Amino acid sequence: MAVVLENVTYSYNLDEMHRIDAVKNLSLRIKEGTFVALVGHNGSGKSTFAKLLNGLLLPTSGEVKIFGNSTLDGNKIYEIRKDVGMVFQNPDNQMIASIVEDDVAFGPENLGVEREEIKERVEWALSKVGMLEYRKHTPFKMSGGQKQRLAIAGVLAIKPKVLVLDESTAMLDPQGRSEVLKVAHELNREDGITVIHITHFMEEALDADRLIVMNDGQIAFDGKPREVFKHYEKLKEIKLAVPWETQMAISLKKVGLDMGSGIVNEEELVEKLCQLL
Repeated sequence: MAVVLENVTYSYNLDEMHRIDAVKNLSLRIKEGTFVALVGHNGSGKSTFAKLLNGLLLPTSGEVKIFGNSTLDGNKIYEIRKDVGMVFQNPDNQMIASIVEDDVAFGPENLGVEREEIKERVEWALSKVGMLEYRKHTPFKMSGGQKQRLAIAGVLAIKPKVLVLDESTAMLDPQGRSEVLKVAHELNREDGITVIHITHFMEEALDADRLIVMNDGQIAFDGKPREVFKHYEKLKEIKLAVPWETQMAISLKKVGLDMGSGIVNEEELVEKLCQLL
């Protein structure tokens, strides 16, 4: 297993007398090479979950294991942080250098990687995110989507086994979101990197192998996206909306049209409507 959480709770201390459990007795397993989408409203525990994966936060109780190594083992934390690459919400906060290739080289340089291998890693990482032609550019003049792809390249240069995107599309326009998701799926499909995509955009979960919905620090739903989207009313109760195509199909079904179930995209909706007409 790439990721294992066993009865994990993480609590934030508000003061000496009060604390809040952001993650509550959470247990789950994620297989290596899968693409997992994790969604939830603000305050559901998503970002706390992300930080637990590479030891930025340590469990108040329970245990987190990455490829068998516990984040509670101080001797293993360095290896864990090489295995789990994190990309956060604001790409501007992740820029280090004033030249693209220097920014991507920062991670492996700090790991003590040999100079020739660093050059190879930088070229490989920039190629993977479609940014090789920008290697001599300054990142601060790029679009949000380009900056986030550069942030992913910087993480890839460390050669992680798990890529965690923590709300990495939240500040991007639709084109930028599409660019980042395309890169993430290609890395998963072509390089076998385990991807954990944390988002509040339900439609970004459509092509995931697995969809985990968090609510109040716990798992509300866990399964294939199509199966999870069937719980439309319950998702609505926890302030999440299924893709508009699914909502439309459900609404049409309520007025008597035989829309079946499991419609999640525009093509499926149009095809079903054409059949009925």
